[in-house]
Amino acid sequence: MSEIIIASLSTLYVLLFLFFTIGLLKTKRYKGIKATPSVSVVVPMRNEEEFAERTLEALALQDYIGEWEVICVDDRSTDRTKEILENFAKTHNRFKVLSLPIDLPPIESPKKRALESAFKIAKNDILLTIDADCIPKKSWITSMAGRFVDGIAIVQGPKQNNGSRTMPHLYQKLETLGYTAMEAAGFSFGHPLVASAACLAYKKELFFAVGGFGNLVHLSSGDDDMLIHKMLKIPGTKVCYNLDKDAVIETAPVHTWKALFNQRARWSSNGTNYESVWYVFLLTLIYTYYVWMFLSPWFVLFFDFSWKLCVFSILPKIIIDFIFLSIASYKLQTKKRMLAFLPVELIQIPMIVFAVPAGITGLFKWK
Repeated sequence: MSEIIIASLSTLYVLLFLFFTIGLLKTKRYKGIKATPSVSVVVPMRNEEEFAERTLEALALQDYIGEWEVICVDDRSTDRTKEILENFAKTHNRFKVLSLPIDLPPIESPKKRALESAFKIAKNDILLTIDADCIPKKSWITSMAGRFVDGIAIVQGPKQNNGSRTMPHLYQKLETLGYTAMEAAGFSFGHPLVASAACLAYKKELFFAVGGFGNLVHLSSGDDDMLIHKMLKIPGTKVCYNLDKDAVIETAPVHTWKALFNQRARWSSNGTNYESVWYVFLLTLIYTYYVWMFLSPWFVLFFDFSWKLCVFSILPKIIIDFIFLSIASYKLQTKKRMLAFLPVELIQIPMIVFAVPAGITGLFKWK
């Protein structure tokens, strides 16, 4: 019986990533940009003095010919973030600063509150979000806005980690590549499973048509994929993944394993809160598979357990991950990241096994 269960979990994982692989192969680079809708770029910031000015400078260099503005939200920062934003806005008339009151009540997801506060004062048709530690290319707005043709209402762009050759940075570079490729696969099928608010655009009317973040505000994350799932309930909502090189934004990695674990725990915190019971069930099965892969080598070492069952349950993951990430590295022109494949594969298993329960039980910190 145990052999059947283990084989079923391995098969499920392989089938899921075959689905992602097919979706990734379907993702195309669209040539020719025609649309120039009005755009409001929203940047939520809390204690971002390390990155704020760099991000603002990159946004100020945008070459978009349509109407656009940037709304920077100071979310009750206790460092110099507010000062940096206000000084920058004085000399750049496209930039607005929205400072949230310091005495706002604490909530699980202050980022969603910051975003929605900015969306309410945004004057343009397209809402384009970016994180405070991200660097967009000069034609980022042009590339993202240009995809709003033929009824497209949601556009997801790619992101990649910069950083050094330290192992925590290499881990994030390759894992981010994987998440980005999963986004691309889901969007290419018209049914995104995951999304990222670090490079995401949607029509303002669509956001408010679904009631904004609404009941998602009480969750610690969900400003991206949960919101997109909510939007897709409106019949006829069309999505697009933007593989254009100008759409790629660079995001800063965290520098230590402790900070990385905290980040992954936060990302995992809503794993049981998705509306779709089947999606939660799928995530549970995948997590169970990770737990088994983590435990099985110890069973071989300390108990009378077949090493073949251990190897042949882990090997399918390594093979399908290698195929999927190799295609992703080709599509996103980051082939050198595959050099860290094997150590990242081995580290990822315990990372997920321990980060998921830490996230669900709230053992992580926001800024």
